[in-house]
Amino acid sequence: MSSHSLRRFALACPAALLALAASAGAAPPAALRAPQMSNLPLTFEKNTGHWPRQVQFVARGGGGALFLTKREMLLSLRKGGKSAALRLKLAGSNPGAAVTGLDKQPGIVNYFIGNDPKQWRTNVPTFSRVKLTGVYPGVDLVYYGAGKSRTLEYDFVVKPGADASRIRMAVAGAKSLRTVGGTLVASTACGDVTLNRPYAYQTVNGVRRQVACSFTLERDTVAFQVARYDASRPLVVDPTLEYSTYVGGNGADYINGVAVDAAGAATFCGSSYTGFPTTSGAYQTANAGGKDAFVAKLNSTGTALVYSTYLGGANTDIAYGVALDAAGAATFCGFTHSSNFPTTAGAYQTTYGGGSTDAFVAKLNPAGTALVYSTFLGGAGYEGAYSIALDAAGAATVCGFGGAGFPTTAGAYQAANAGSTDAFAAKLNSTGTALVYSTYLGGSALETASSVALDATGAAIICGYTGSAAFPTTAGAYQAANAGDNDAFVAKLNPAGTALVYSTFLGGAASDVAASVALDATGAAIICGYTGSAAFPTTAGAYQAANAGDNDAFVAKLNPAGTALVYSTFLGGAGNDNGNCVALDATGAVYVCGYGAAGFPMTAGAYQAANAGGGDAFVAKLNSTAMALEYSTYLGGAGDDNSVCVALDASGAATVCGYAAAAFPTTAGAYQTTYGGGTDSDGWVAKLTFASPAPTVTVDDLSATEGTRISLRGRMTDAAGAGIGGKRLQFCIDAGAWVNSEILTSATGYATLTLTAPAAGTHALACRFQSADGIPDGSGSGTLITTTLASTTTSVQDRTAGPGDGVSLLAYLQLQSKAGIAGKQLEFQVNGG
Repeated sequence: MSSHSLRRFALACPAALLALAASAGAAPPAALRAPQMSNLPLTFEKNTGHWPRQVQFVARGGGGALFLTKREMLLSLRKGGKSAALRLKLAGSNPGAAVTGLDKQPGIVNYFIGNDPKQWRTNVPTFSRVKLTGVYPGVDLVYYGAGKSRTLEYDFVVKPGADASRIRMAVAGAKSLRTVGGTLVASTACGDVTLNRPYAYQTVNGVRRQVACSFTLERDTVAFQVARYDASRPLVVDPTLEYSTYVGGNGADYINGVAVDAAGAATFCGSSYTGFPTTSGAYQTANAGGKDAFVAKLNSTGTALVYSTYLGGANTDIAYGVALDAAGAATFCGFTHSSNFPTTAGAYQTTYGGGSTDAFVAKLNPAGTALVYSTFLGGAGYEGAYSIALDAAGAATVCGFGGAGFPTTAGAYQAANAGSTDAFAAKLNSTGTALVYSTYLGGSALETASSVALDATGAAIICGYTGSAAFPTTAGAYQAANAGDNDAFVAKLNPAGTALVYSTFLGGAASDVAASVALDATGAAIICGYTGSAAFPTTAGAYQAANAGDNDAFVAKLNPAGTALVYSTFLGGAGNDNGNCVALDATGAVYVCGYGAAGFPMTAGAYQAANAGGGDAFVAKLNSTAMALEYSTYLGGAGDDNSVCVALDASGAATVCGYAAAAFPTTAGAYQTTYGGGTDSDGWVAKLTFASPAPTVTVDDLSATEGTRISLRGRMTDAAGAGIGGKRLQFCIDAGAWVNSEILTSATGYATLTLTAPAAGTHALACRFQSADGIPDGSGSGTLITTTLASTTTSVQDRTAGPGDGVSLLAYLQLQSKAGIAGKQLEFQVNGG
């Protein structure tokens, strides 16, 4: 019988927040955060006599150390000249548990202390894991380091038949011990150590089910209480807040856009007054007047700025969207009121167009020290750019709003403004010196394009909102007419910007706004935004079919042709809730961030389950069909807090940004843990990591006749049972060589492989998916039964022909029943040749 693990019970340091997961038969997940203990090493040093005898292994950091014995963890803390020791003892555990170092590392430690060589210790081994066998009957304990953020974690491994309720931790060294909103807080002289509220869920028949779990506290002893669950199925880890930090000065600071590089570092942009933190050598280290745009890059652990620079002139300048090229250089867009906004020689438009504002597009080098290019983009009216996307060559497509006189190109879909301000889409070449195309898109009322994404061909899909009854739509579009007030719109331009591929309204009788668009592997558009319409269109089986009150966020998916909704759901409570940005992971799961009032839907185990005051930011994850809410949490303090943008890295971790008042939750060791000041807001950046449940891979059982052509069919589905498209499955028969399917999985997750059936008998089929795009491995098995080919007859028709004439020989392969047999190769012979 297989054992089950209580996974990822973790000690968190200032650089990261670590988490605990649980598997069937085990206690629930949690997280522990400790102050002033810089990044713990990922290795464990064996005690060879240089530490007290009871210490088995040591993990050390610049701000303290962790000592592991057979029965406890001792956390030694230091902060500001103070020290504290916090003990977590395994109450009632086995004092004779065997302790073993696992996965020996190449590094060693040497101690040359004092002048007595007998006290020196050399070649002290280090290990990546430490295992305590039999800490309780049927329960083992494994410590290990994990993650780029250099975190320390440990698992209780609960074997079948063992009792997880015996796991108890006696806490010593705390000045006080209490539970607050489901979390456990131990106060020490060096600050509070918190054990986050436990959370677990199980996947049953493809549907995620929460399992209630909580801490119990009896004086100084902590245990875990788990509701009844299916012990034959695993419990899965909850998402973890890896870091959260302010980035701001003493004025009003706003983060509006974010992009993440391959290493998980976040580049973000926005606007700020004086006092915003900049870095030495940055392109513009001081505010030039009024509100300036800024671009900054935070390292992958959220502990330091890589670079931070202003970009602006004498008046108001705001950056809204940012994208990264392959080298990590940031191209960004926004709008400016400054006639002296910095531009570069040879740029497309080096002078201010006039009017109220111009859009701008600019590119920094990867170090943030110089402009690669910077250009105005505007005419005499009112213009601004909200979103940007880059193609493989680095050419930038931006969208926003433009008044009369906005520059358009010959052959553009709509060369002239149709109303006060129209939406626009424009593409600059990779050097910022020329427009590839630029077009309006609008009717007689006001329109704004909020977001743009590019498909594999370079075609731009844009979304936004319109008040025009005559906004241009296309034949066969999902919704051809405005349903009332402002409606959201989604439109796709061809790669040249000369024609609409599709364009559709999306809305009900009240005001509806599409704020963000992302594309899946097929080019289908997923849109989020907010709606006040009770009759906003939703689909059967959607997570939330009805508006819960006031504005609700929404998430909707159009098919690639723009003719039908794949899914559409509300996401909100009784208050005013806005969806501001959407991103997709490799499985098609949808990540949404925005602004949530009290009553916004939360999931069990949320990092912050209750609204802390005013409106809070929220981060939510829907499954790939939008039928289930997999995770949802608030992030906020007592004031108004908003999340504006979200981006995913290759591992599926979500970096979320926005702006917040004082008391926004930050993590120990983050770049800026305290509010910068002022009466308005600071920017903030937070990173959440999500467990990636393995996909389910299946292969159909099959019966066939030996030697005939057969099709093996496999399928790949996510935790909710929805097909995962665009992935390559491999097949094998009887443990032979793995063979790739010649096609990718369809939108419903199926792939087939055609081959010749082997000899008669029972054969083992296998199908697998190997890790890619952050998706874990998955495999499945089936059976192929082949039978002996029945007795056959072969006949060939007589033919008459003259010498040198062409002749067609015709033969038949039949069963005794006279039924023809297809797919066989026949051989012909003439005169014994």
